[in-house]
Amino acid sequence: MYKLYGFFTQNSMKALYVLEELGCDYEFAFVDLGKGEQRSEPFAGLTPIGKVPLLQHDDDTLFESGAICRYVANVEESPLYPANKLHRAKVDQWMDFFTCHLGRWLTKLYFEAVIKPKFSLGDPDLNGIQEARGYADQQFRMLDGLLANSDWIANDRLSIADLFAFAYVEQYRVIDLPIASYKNVQAWFDRIESRKSIANARARLPQ
Repeated sequence: MYKLYGFFTQNSMKALYVLEELGCDYEFAFVDLGKGEQRSEPFAGLTPIGKVPLLQHDDDTLFESGAICRYVANVEESPLYPANKLHRAKVDQWMDFFTCHLGRWLTKLYFEAVIKPKFSLGDPDLNGIQEARGYADQQFRMLDGLLANSDWIANDRLSIADLFAFAYVEQYRVIDLPIASYKNVQAWFDRIESRKSIANARARLPQ
């Protein structure tokens, strides 16, 4: 059985969504970062970086959300991470795109709008916010064009790339970044949010 240590943030949600979509038998252990639980035993002894998400499986551990999503899909031999090498590379390509590009800017906005005030980390970075909004708009428009011709991000079928990306995009609700103007992105988002796996994963979190 898998055990996932996580928090409310998008990186933990990526792994939760994939575990649920795959129908895995797993335990979710909430690590309250606001209380510094990531620095306490036994969690601190499980990972060298002291961050969530962290997956425990077969007496070993794995950190980084992308690595966790790929590993679990591999172990479960799921078509959500296809065996075909080119199709798999396309899934990887879009996961990397969100990590390095669109997801990066959404995370910047989330940090400024949610994390900074919650943890008293200083004033908003107004220049950084403006830059992030500009790049996010540019990249959402590109994604909207892609989704005009496909229901899903990679290979025209649901994959872990969609669940991975969804965890970033759902932050739009708390960063004052409506996505309704990107109609194809909105339709893609709604398709994923309607899946039972999303509701099940969210139900794992403290209310």
